[in-house]
Amino acid sequence: MQDPIRLKAELIQKFHGELGPAVARIEASDESHQEKAKAVNAYVEAAKKPLSERLLKIAEPQDRQAALLVLAYCASVVSLEYRHRVWPYEYMAFSRRVGELWERFCSAAWDCPSRPRVDRITEPEFSQVYASIRGRVLENAKGSRGFKQIEEDLGHLLTLIGEINMKEDEVFEVEGRPHVVDFKSGFGSNEKGNTSRLLAVGRAYRLWKPETTLLLLVRQEENNHYLEIIRKSRLWEVHCGDAAYAKIDELTGANTKGIRRKIINFEADLSPEFQKDIRGHLSDLTAYLRW
Repeated sequence: MQDPIRLKAELIQKFHGELGPAVARIEASDESHQEKAKAVNAYVEAAKKPLSERLLKIAEPQDRQAALLVLAYCASVVSLEYRHRVWPYEYMAFSRRVGELWERFCSAAWDCPSRPRVDRITEPEFSQVYASIRGRVLENAKGSRGFKQIEEDLGHLLTLIGEINMKEDEVFEVEGRPHVVDFKSGFGSNEKGNTSRLLAVGRAYRLWKPETTLLLLVRQEENNHYLEIIRKSRLWEVHCGDAAYAKIDELTGANTKGIRRKIINFEADLSPEFQKDIRGHLSDLTAYLRW
């Protein structure tokens, strides 16, 4: 593989060449901010596709994987830059978008894992998990006097619990063992609902297959008490900051440590105008760009 620094420069140049004229047209249009942002995101994805197809042809698995990580970072840079040009970011939108882009960067390690026997799988439906539990309970209750009541109560229980969405950021097998990853940019003051969901999803996966490894990988090193609730549940393995990247490398064979050290530099890769804008908020939004 060519030097990651040179590859980054080449890819960002290609993105700018494709996106500059298109975004200028979008800026000049009479569309709403939302429609302009949607159009920018579509152009970024369209520009990314042929670059990805080219890099997927790299023969050496670890080089191919590294190149896809570089591409994911470059796409993040131009996505932030050009979306901001048509609809300037405010605090919540910026933090949410950076979280999405960081997740995509991490997930690129699974697109072509260099570690053998790592394969993405389809997550189970909660209805499968419920049907399995229901079947076991009714099998054990067969012939008992209260069988009919137990059957009815199981139905009532499902109504109370509701449908649990088991879709997660990465669901895969490592040497046949199921693993689930949830990426989080950070845990802030409003994470109560997300914490409850993660605990419910974790229990559902363990009911599906008790040997499932559950991993919560968090970009920030410093988080609040909601993350500690998850850690203390002992359902999810929690890894933050450098430890999260180390776990990605262990699971996929990637070298995110080396890639990050060489290429991630938002301060150099984003325009001075963009940086001035995000530093002008009451909170310095550049903290979200510490990857």
